[in-house]
Amino acid sequence: MGFADADVRLIRVHADAPRLVWELHTPSGQVGYLDALDIDPLWISHIGVDPRYRRCGHATRLLHAVLAHAPSLPIGLAAAPFPSWQEPGLSHDDLCAWYMRHGFRPDPGPEDPYRMIRAATRH
Repeated sequence: MGFADADVRLIRVHADAPRLVWELHTPSGQVGYLDALDIDPLWISHIGVDPRYRRCGHATRLLHAVLAHAPSLPIGLAAAPFPSWQEPGLSHDDLCAWYMRHGFRPDPGPEDPYRMIRAATRH
């Protein structure tokens, strides 16, 4: 069972630099978040959405918020599965496919086989 976008607000939360935080809220509380570090490249640390709110585009809303925040910077992340809200999220292959749809490309390194990078967009 999913929940409509009208029920979910995207909020940029104040955080001490270089940390960036966006959250998704319903009238009853937080249902998702994105944590990132505003460095070069900007680094997405984690995206999490409550299982009851998954498959409704909410993770995409969070990702678009950070992409809009720093279009002139490359953006990196580790596309490693991470259990959120006590339930597993997407598999590594599904995560990679999802991020690739948003312009990220695999860029594995010896210390991070899950690393992906999205090049800065030119205006």
